[in-house]
Formats: sequence, structure tokens, C-alpha cells
Amino acid sequence: MSKNRLSVNRRDLFLATASVVATGFLEQSVAGGISNYTESRSDKKAKVVVIGGGYGGITAAKYIKKQNPEVSVILIEKNPFFVSCPMSNHYLGGFYEFSELCFAYNNLTVKYGIEVINDRVQDIDLDKKVVITPNLRVFYDFLILSPGISYDINEEEKAFYKAYPPAFKPGGEHLYLKKLIEEFEGGDIVMTVPAYPYRCPPAPYERAAVILNYLKKRNLKAKLYFIDANERPIINAEGFMNAYYELYKGYAEYITGTYVKSIDHGKKIVKTTNGEFKFSLANVIPPMKASKIVEKIGLLEPGQKWVEVDTFTFETKIKDVYVIGDSARTFLPKSGFGAHMQGKIVANNITEKITGKKSKDELLMVLCYSMVSDEEAIMSETSFRIEKSSGKIIPTHREDNTRRKSTVKRYNEWAKGLWRDLFG
Repeated sequence: MSKNRLSVNRRDLFLATASVVATGFLEQSVAGGISNYTESRSDKKAKVVVIGGGYGGITAAKYIKKQNPEVSVILIEKNPFFVSCPMSNHYLGGFYEFSELCFAYNNLTVKYGIEVINDRVQDIDLDKKVVITPNLRVFYDFLILSPGISYDINEEEKAFYKAYPPAFKPGGEHLYLKKLIEEFEGGDIVMTVPAYPYRCPPAPYERAAVILNYLKKRNLKAKLYFIDANERPIINAEGFMNAYYELYKGYAEYITGTYVKSIDHGKKIVKTTNGEFKFSLANVIPPMKASKIVEKIGLLEPGQKWVEVDTFTFETKIKDVYVIGDSARTFLPKSGFGAHMQGKIVANNITEKITGKKSKDELLMVLCYSMVSDEEAIMSETSFRIEKSSGKIIPTHREDNTRRKSTVKRYNEWAKGLWRDLFG
């Protein structure tokens, strides 16, 4: 069987190259530029500094600025442009171009007056209220950290994960995994899901479905060993299980309650608590933890993987320092939409502190959509009623596990609405 033609277009390659070059430059700055740091740095001051230009960070920065136009807001993000993790499985499945996931940060400056600094945060002095990058010291009154996740892997495993990226961080990992999928000519694929919590509960199950759809559409002689540390899909279990067994019979074996013990990169074997699995292609999704920067500055206690925050405000043990998104331990799932909601809540909380006026409460809800083929999707919705007097969070959960073409349309509209809210 001849190889499938690689569908990364010239724009995708340009964007990926820009990302790699920029990331490499910043890493060199951090590693090699420390000796020149004192000489080259300059100082800035902002009322609010936001670290991390993902869903949570952008939302917090934008809504603080909208509510307080006179307040100075600085967003620090190491990547030169935004790449959406939500909808990235559409790219892997061939439903989206990579460029459709990418947005420029310029609009935040032009439209809202947010200063965006493309740089890597080296350290934060919480006592002096200063963020340190290779080129700047940025002083703040309020600090919001939305730095995403780190993979919980050891040094020996890094070579494997470079060769077979998890693709749960935005950008180059997805481009390379797509390349591996499109060059795949048949054989065994091993895909794994870590124990919950991890970034975006339905994402691994959606990814398994779009990969199976790819295999079936191309009539490849292949089998996906889908190895899950959990006993069933975390969300939309009925919808995913029906899709696997009704649409992809013969292509998939779903193995639950099974953990990855080790990986033999050279022999291409994943060793688990339920036997060994040889692979031609692997997508091993590792356990996850909070970003390294929050650990470095002391917001993680020994043995913790996620930062403890106030249930209702997401403020940390340090006054006027907030952690939102995937690095925080909250009642909301670790997802782009969850981070988006947290960003709004923090913006309201900081506005209250600045103005002394009570902000309106946000309606808290999370929507999750998942493709199960190239034409059908399922969805779930969770709303949260907050009782601040009792300290209770009462969720109401609803699922639609019937595969529908109409849900695909709603899925796309949901994503475009989110992107408009971030950058529009």
C-alpha cells in the first residue's frame, strides 16, 4: 500500500516553523542568557499581569480590561501565536486545517489595549510582586497564572515522547502526530489514557474515534489497542462505547483499568498492568500535573500535583495571586471552556477589588462536544449552582449520547463562538 499524501499545507508548515524557531530562541535565552540578564533587562509595571495566553489567561486579561479600561494589563506568553487545543482532534482527523486553530495575539493589543509580551517566565518573586523573564522585570498588583499543564514523565521517557508526542499541548506536537498518522500504512496502534484528572476529559476518547474513523475510511489493515487506566470513558461513556463497537468493530480493542508501567522505545513495546503491547504507531498520553512555574515559586505543597485555590475566587494562599485553568484544583474540569469560565470569575473578582463594586455572578456551565466519526458527534453539559453560604457546589449534568450530524454543526458553532469571545 502506498503512503497517504501528507496534508499539512504550506501555511501549516510556516506556522509550525515559526513556533519551533521562537520556542528554540526563548529556550536558548533562558539557558544561555542568564549571565547577560542583569545588563539587558528593563522594568515594567502593570496593575494586572497575566501569565499564559491560553483560554483562561486571554479571557481574564480581556474581561479585566473591558471592565476597567484605565487599568494596565500585561499578558506574558512564550508562544508567538495562539493555537487551540479544543478542536485539535478535528485537525488530527482531517476535518480542520491547522491554520483554523491559530490566532494572532495582536488583536488583544489593537482592540483592547492589552500589552502582550512574547517571552518565557523564568521566575516570580511573590514578595516583591515581580515577574522575571530573560529580558524584563514586570511588577504587578494582581497576578493571574494560567500556565497550563506539564507532562508527569521522567528524564528517560522524554526521547519516546518526542518521537511519539502526546499532543496535549498546543502546536508542534499536533503537527508531528498528524504526520505520523498520515504516514501510517497499517499494523498495531497503541493509545493510552491516564487516570483522571488530566486535560480535557473527553479528548482521548474523541481522538480514538477520529483515528478509528481514519483507519476505516482508508480500509487500512490495522488495529487500535485503546488502553484506559479508568474503568470506562470519563464522560459520554454510552456514546463512545456505542461508537467503538457499532462503527469500528474489528478495528478496536478497548482495555480498561490498565496502567502503563514502562515503554521500550527501541522494541516498540508498551508494558502495562495487563500485558505487553507492540506497536507500529503510539499515542501514549502520560499523567499530567501543574506547570513547572507554579512548583518553582512555591504554590505547590510537597506531593501535590495541582495548586489549591479558593473554591469561589481561584485566589491562592498568596493574596492577589490567582491560578486558573489546568494547573488549579477546582470543581471545573480541566478544559479550555472551564478555563474560560474561570477567567471571567477572576476578572470579576479583581474588578470588585479595584472598584469596590459588586460584580454580577457568572452562570457557571461547561459544554463538551466530541466527534465519533467524520459526520456525527455527541455532547454533554454540566451547570453548577453555587451556594456560598454553605460552601457547596451543586452540579447538574446532562448527556446526549445519540450520534447526530446536527451536533457537529453545534460543535463548530460552539468553537467559533469561543474564539470570537477571545479575539473578537
